[in-house]
Amino acid sequence: MKHQPERTCIGCRGAFPKDEVLRIVAGPTEAVLDYREKMPGRAAYVCVRRECVEKALSRENLSRALKQKVKSPIPATFIAMLVQNILERIRSLIAMSSKAGKLAGGYSAVQDALQKGRVKMLLFTTDIADGTREKIDLKVPPGLREATVLTRQELGSILNRELVGVVAFEDQGLADAVWKETERLKSLINNNE
Repeated sequence: MKHQPERTCIGCRGAFPKDEVLRIVAGPTEAVLDYREKMPGRAAYVCVRRECVEKALSRENLSRALKQKVKSPIPATFIAMLVQNILERIRSLIAMSSKAGKLAGGYSAVQDALQKGRVKMLLFTTDIADGTREKIDLKVPPGLREATVLTRQELGSILNRELVGVVAFEDQGLADAVWKETERLKSLINNNE
């Protein structure tokens, strides 16, 4: 089995696989989120949990981890920016799935994909009609992953349609990537309430 690199969270001090933590680098004026992991320079890592992000940004953890004096961003602003990055990544993955022909969008297409056994994950909108969701849930095989994010209008605009309440991912890799992002989003938002 191939070794996966680990990183230490500067908030909780736990060790996690590299793809489960966020990368923070020193920017020109303050520390910045490197969500795509493309920026140069020394990095610090933090869990994708609200309490870890707040702890990492609240004291000198960041300066110590980056080995230079750096201004910490305001935790609420940083978390809001992180949520926007996650939502943008979800939108990109939906668009990519659609262009690849691996996305069933709308009630009828999702029902058809479920019937044919091609669905790897379902994504519902926050404002989907209860009746529509119940009809789909009746056909969902046990263990199929489901997430709720975006609005019907937002999802529709990604797919160049008017209103879309549900999509089904038919590719395992894309479904896994969307699932990972929705879980990250949940870990930040659920602790916000």
